[in-house]
Amino acid sequence: MKKTMLQTRGLTKQYGEFTALDSVSLALNEGDIYGLIGRNGAGKTTFFKCVMGLARPTAGEIAIGGQANLHAARRRIGFMIGLSFYPYLNPKENLEYLCRVKGTRGKGEADRLLKLVGLDGVKKPFKAFSMGMKQRLGIAGALLGSPPIVVLDEPINGLDPQGIIDMRTLILDTHRQSCATFIISSHILSELDLVATRFGFIDHGVLVKEITHDDLHEHTKKSLVVEVDDIAKARLVLQAELGIKDAVIDGNQMTLNTHLDEPNKIAHALVSNGVELMELRRRETTLEEYFVKLVGGGQDA
Repeated sequence: MKKTMLQTRGLTKQYGEFTALDSVSLALNEGDIYGLIGRNGAGKTTFFKCVMGLARPTAGEIAIGGQANLHAARRRIGFMIGLSFYPYLNPKENLEYLCRVKGTRGKGEADRLLKLVGLDGVKKPFKAFSMGMKQRLGIAGALLGSPPIVVLDEPINGLDPQGIIDMRTLILDTHRQSCATFIISSHILSELDLVATRFGFIDHGVLVKEITHDDLHEHTKKSLVVEVDDIAKARLVLQAELGIKDAVIDGNQMTLNTHLDEPNKIAHALVSNGVELMELRRRETTLEEYFVKLVGGGQDA
């Protein structure tokens, strides 16, 4: 059984009468890349701030790595929540300062991480960085001292397509090399789908659902919908002609999860055996449609 690295129980944060987090309970297991999905304002950053001690929860419990001393446990978490670097320092100077602040030891730590994120040799100050460079330095800062847990809040926010690809590659490579446990927030499900092993969907401060990567794709897989005049006969024909046995029947419709690239063969088998084919269409629930179905429509909060 995998070790639980981070667990919250009933985590709640209120600002006056506004509830930013509403009894959020989740567990982050060793080796996870956990994707926290939610629209802007859903509560993702507030959750991270409570976990990191940057905001005081109104109620609930936080446990990190089974340690009794929560303050000490927090010091072992690497995090990127916003981008707070000195604008007049170059990347190496910023990281070396962070090393001193965090008490991180190890000669060449800054150089190692700058090479990892592709900023080695960069001399210009932080204020002259592009958004992609800033995000890369943010991840380098989060990885100082090889923390067992890494928190990344919207790491692809503001990046162009190439920057998003580079950030994805960086996260996956770092995870493979360090075996750290990641929790990454985003409002872009399709991008987190390429890196995350588990997902938590949060909306208006409520953790709506947790799901594994495999289960998510069970909900969004492609299928063929066939509507006919005689569903019983159609079922027998498809089983005899094409070996289709697992059709899901609903009235005069059947849903097929196999032979997705052979609609012509399905149509020919049915029509040539006297079954009237009224409709044959491909159906696919996109990741975004699944997300909207979970949390409802409407504008970003």
